[in-house]
Amino acid sequence: MATRAAEEVLRGPVKSKTVLPVLVLHLLEQRPDHGLALMQRVENLCGGLLAVNTNTVYPLLRRLEERGFVTGQWEHPTKRSRRLYHITAAGRERLTRIKANMLPYLDMLAQSVERLRHELYEERSIDELSSTVA
Repeated sequence: MATRAAEEVLRGPVKSKTVLPVLVLHLLEQRPDHGLALMQRVENLCGGLLAVNTNTVYPLLRRLEERGFVTGQWEHPTKRSRRLYHITAAGRERLTRIKANMLPYLDMLAQSVERLRHELYEERSIDELSSTVA
């Protein structure tokens, strides 16, 4: 249930146009990977906060490839297999530019969530909050 609530907060432009593309470029900068593994890495990193699926990741990878930010190669060129994605020099430049502008955006999100948390739960302790959920 918490994951579903998190999806509601981070759906739309926050997820699809800002956080997910930079996260995919960042993960590919660490090491090349295929789509399913990228989805699993995003899930592990974000604890389910950014719910990703094939309908979001693969179109994003195609767009990044069309723009020259990543390249994709089939593991087995003669048969249908996994496509391994690598970040390009242009992708690294793009990642650097995005990250330079993204920290204030992430800070704004964190501050907004903290204000919301404070507004809703002010001085209630964790124990009080746990007992109301159960």
